[in-house]
Amino acid sequence: MRSSLSCDACRKAKVKCVHTGEPPCSRCDRSKLRGCLLTRPRIDLTKANRIRAKRKEERRAAAASSPTGEDAAAGTPAPRRRGGRNRSTSESSPAGGSRNEAAAAAAGDSGGGSGGGELDLLAMDRHLATLPNSVIVKTLNVFSNKFPELGILHLPTFMREFESSSLSRETMALLGAVLAVTRAQLSSAGGTWAACLRSREDYAVYAKRRLGEFMLLPPRIQVVQGLLVITLHEWGTRDFHKAWVYCGIAIRIMQALHSQRVSPYPLDPHAAERDTRDAVTVPIETRTYWACFIMDCMVNSGTYNPPMLPMSEMHKLKIPRPLSAVEFAFGPEPPPPQGSIMGGGGAAVPPAAAAQGVLDITRSFEILVSGFEIWARVMEFIFNDGRKAPGMCAPHNCPWVPGSPWSMSWNQLKAWRAGQHRNLHYPATSVAVHMTLGYGETFTYLNLLHYVSTLMLHREYSPFLPTPQSTPQGPVDRPLLEAPAPEGWWEDSAAELFGAAENIARLLHEASECGVPLMTPFAGFCAFSAGYLLVYISRFPNMNLGRSPRAEECMNMCLDYLEEFRNIWKIADGWIKTLQHAMLLYGRAATEGRYRGRTRADFDNLHQSVHEFRVVDRSEQQSQEIAEAAETPAAAVSDSLINTLGPDDQTLDTNTLLNQLMAEVSSNVDEQGPWSQWWPPMEEVELPVTDQQGMPMLL
Repeated sequence: MRSSLSCDACRKAKVKCVHTGEPPCSRCDRSKLRGCLLTRPRIDLTKANRIRAKRKEERRAAAASSPTGEDAAAGTPAPRRRGGRNRSTSESSPAGGSRNEAAAAAAGDSGGGSGGGELDLLAMDRHLATLPNSVIVKTLNVFSNKFPELGILHLPTFMREFESSSLSRETMALLGAVLAVTRAQLSSAGGTWAACLRSREDYAVYAKRRLGEFMLLPPRIQVVQGLLVITLHEWGTRDFHKAWVYCGIAIRIMQALHSQRVSPYPLDPHAAERDTRDAVTVPIETRTYWACFIMDCMVNSGTYNPPMLPMSEMHKLKIPRPLSAVEFAFGPEPPPPQGSIMGGGGAAVPPAAAAQGVLDITRSFEILVSGFEIWARVMEFIFNDGRKAPGMCAPHNCPWVPGSPWSMSWNQLKAWRAGQHRNLHYPATSVAVHMTLGYGETFTYLNLLHYVSTLMLHREYSPFLPTPQSTPQGPVDRPLLEAPAPEGWWEDSAAELFGAAENIARLLHEASECGVPLMTPFAGFCAFSAGYLLVYISRFPNMNLGRSPRAEECMNMCLDYLEEFRNIWKIADGWIKTLQHAMLLYGRAATEGRYRGRTRADFDNLHQSVHEFRVVDRSEQQSQEIAEAAETPAAAVSDSLINTLGPDDQTLDTNTLLNQLMAEVSSNVDEQGPWSQWWPPMEEVELPVTDQQGMPMLL
């Protein structure tokens, strides 16, 4: 059932109702249909009651068929047939299992599911335990493709455990978490094989409550993986605090597991007995540790929270690099015998990628790890006030100066890009090529990470509110840079900035056209960031010297993407509202000449929202800022600016004052002429009477 707002006309026609939250929708407006009213779908309460009663009867029958009350309390699912043999789930915890299981069963009977409804954990256990193999394999494949940042699931190992007679609840909780983040995408893809699945809210509630039982038990890799997946789910549904906490718990459990592996005298004397690591388990744990690093970078972006797992810690722990996709799937190749593959000089011939010093698409997870390290540094620079931080406008900290913070991040980003095989660079290589190889989403993700990092760096020094005549230049709001840029530097920066925005838009559009859309929260943030800049450059084309003729087309690509994205992730609502306010602000500024003399300080909430990966709904404050800026006379702006400057500032910042003054003059041209504030009209001037020599005469 569709749960979004739509009008009756679109609902009857069975087409998507596109709107901004207020009637009329696009279809009714285009067709001139009157009476467009956006409503929620009506629920047949009688049918819903019948379904609820049927489920209750099934639970009662299942409880009555349990052999003993202890088994029912333990939450053991009904046996299932898989491959000709029966099996049942079992608790993997070595001790204290029955008490924990009884507590879990009690929590399941009294707990609440999504929307305040009751969720039966035992029924969910049975549901997951009886899912067909084909559904599980397809779900895991969708998850691995659609969430490249969490390339942690080893399908053969997962299915081997799921088919065994000792299926653990930790593995079932992990499957529930995977279904929570993939269920909506499966619905949008229209796969009929997913018809047997329940709602994403049910899977999310089940996974969180089951994982909550395992957090304080001896560490297991399935719990870490489940918590990382739930972190992504909570982030996409705008529960940012929960996402941050879940990620922190996952990191702590992973650290405990690693310490248990490397410590010569583990705190748990039975840990070695339970250690069943093999050639496959070690790469799985390694990838999971790096996934903890990626998610830590992600949930701390746009916040003032310190990282819990910095790269320096990963180096100190000597965590090995993650295996390639081929090595991860089939296991690492054994080293060749000494002298079996020799070059002309007697040395072993290295792989082609290693010889060239570049990484190909099979090493995409390793590329993402390095890319997110750079991304984290870029976001840390921006959210520690960027160029506005004390001393950042000094000559030695200007962005074009080698060794400045901005220059170091930019050089790291370029080096990261140069370390990738040329076939990974968009738009030189298309999404379609990698789609045929099964890496369409991964290729898209790698390029999004590159272009959004480029965008964030160069946008930091771009003027927030230019005029229609403005050309590429540095910041015009205080604090100003204290040294001039090299010739052509701002023009090159503008090309990088707006080129990155257009590439993001085309990349996401091309991925959707190829049938490999990427709908992760990070991809949504990329679309939002690019959309904002494309709104900007479509209204002020001179800011890129007219080099963005497709800006409006690309802007619509981003908006279309976000409209689809919001059907899966709630986080898109705030991004769309911010883009709507940006369109209003820049449209008025470019066509009506409003807001001249204004600075980014007058639109502080909008400016803050533009940078935030963690979306906070500031739509009311944004509307208020735009309205107040339009109502306040421009003269008041310069007066307030002069009043805030001290004697030294007034002498040092005369250019800013002159620009403000000229802005006031321009804003009054249409009303009274450019000089009306300084000199009265000629007919109102009383000229003195003079004698023949031109001397004034006293009357």
